[in-house]
Amino acid sequence: MKTRIVIVWLVSLMTLVSVSSSAGGGEYESGFGFGISVPDIWLVLTRTEIIESAGQLLNENSDADPVGGFALVPKTMQEAVNDRVQAGELEMYYRRIDRPGAFVDNVNVMQQAADLPVTSAQLVGICRALPIEFSRIFGRPIGMDVCEMRERIGRRALYLQFDGAIPGTTTLHYQLQQGLGRTLVFTATTTLGSLPRVTSEFEGMIASIRLY
Repeated sequence: MKTRIVIVWLVSLMTLVSVSSSAGGGEYESGFGFGISVPDIWLVLTRTEIIESAGQLLNENSDADPVGGFALVPKTMQEAVNDRVQAGELEMYYRRIDRPGAFVDNVNVMQQAADLPVTSAQLVGICRALPIEFSRIFGRPIGMDVCEMRERIGRRALYLQFDGAIPGTTTLHYQLQQGLGRTLVFTATTTLGSLPRVTSEFEGMIASIRLY
């Protein structure tokens, strides 16, 4: 069994707040083969909408980053994220805000070719390796607060909680086995002050998932 965690896609993506066609929260049918309930305070960006606004992810004038913080992500990671966006391999949900330039709490969703760890030894190996790899990719020490297997929607799930790519943020991450050799990946990033609220809303989203 192949166990693989694609680390680079765990970057805390900034949301594209200028997309006016974003759908409001509610019952959402994903192009990745699942349904989910998204709180009304959140907006949904489909893969098509993200592709159409991909240029905003890599603004040449990075100091004017409209949502704050993405310019702090290493350039190579920005480019990797942009490649994924251009390929139509991401969906995104973001929490409405009324403070221009503020960090936007967000969830990005993708599929990856992987299987979850099935033994304690595999899990221990992943939990030891990830902080080292995150620190290398993010260019600063990254702490791992939680790395464990959970059960969500009647399935095994890998859960991670660690320092976000942008200082002052925390990332919450679930991987659910969708099928043999395929997982669904949900990655939420929030500021430390919003962590309790976003954790509750994120857990609610995960609990509402309906796999087809």
